[in-house]
Amino acid sequence: MTLDSQNMLQVIKDFPKQCREALGLPKGISASGKINNIVIAGMGGSAMGGDLLKIYLSNTNIPVYVNRDYKVPNFVDENSLVFAVSYSGNTEETLSALNAAKEKKAQIIGITSGGKLAEECEKVVNIPSGLQPRAALGYLFFPMLGILHNTNIIRVKNDELNEMMGILKQTNKFNEQGEELSKKLKEKIPIIYASEALGAIAFRWKTQINENAKMPAFYNVFSEMNHNEIAGYKSMDHKFSVVMILDKNDNDRVKKRMNICKEIMEEYVEVEEVETQGESLLARMFSAIYLGDYVSYYMALWNRVDPSPVDIIEGMKKKLM
Repeated sequence: MTLDSQNMLQVIKDFPKQCREALGLPKGISASGKINNIVIAGMGGSAMGGDLLKIYLSNTNIPVYVNRDYKVPNFVDENSLVFAVSYSGNTEETLSALNAAKEKKAQIIGITSGGKLAEECEKVVNIPSGLQPRAALGYLFFPMLGILHNTNIIRVKNDELNEMMGILKQTNKFNEQGEELSKKLKEKIPIIYASEALGAIAFRWKTQINENAKMPAFYNVFSEMNHNEIAGYKSMDHKFSVVMILDKNDNDRVKKRMNICKEIMEEYVEVEEVETQGESLLARMFSAIYLGDYVSYYMALWNRVDPSPVDIIEGMKKKLM
């Protein structure tokens, strides 16, 4: 049996190249007029780019909403920029949200490899096909960043892009670290924690483990988990393991909470810590994401499952037809 039938490992190794290529895809595409808010309509891996965009724009004055639904929020109007994102171009929730956004006269830009979405959007970024959506995160995120840069909503500096790319190019390092951490998580159910500011990174780890390793995984954020979930450790057992994603820019009180909670958790489970790398937000975000992708890949191998196919998801979609 070939465990990696679609060579997911090579896809992960090629991720830095994907990010660089994705930066050039939105050339000449921009929004126009006044933009009061940004909505990203997508599901699964296609929505993850929206979660990251929300992190990246967290220090700006423009609200960002990630829409995982058949409709769009009531606030959407002609001054909304809606990114309709579907890797396949046929995600039913996203197509429904697209139609709802059209009715509200929103500005719409599609990001897809084809399908109905490409046909229904006047402005569209065409991205390469042939990948699992979750493995196309660079193609799904960086076109949005480029369009916002082209529209003068944000200014993306070359220095931060170069730092991010320089860190991601250390593929062998990430590969080795990911394999090593996966060994520590072997036969465990992972619980991933990060600060609220980087909660989407913890969510990405969780979903990658779900889809690649075909196993349960959970996530939460600090300091919300201090007000509820930490109480559950009284009944925790050794089948769980914790991964804490640490960022040097986390709020000092959050850092203190993490240290205290780590001491509490270690009475019941093993706790591993992962630190983001780099100075810029992009570098710190994607360094943690890249490591998580490798961890999920090697967890799949430990579980003796093929990381690429997601038969349960595809089977469910067929039943919905």
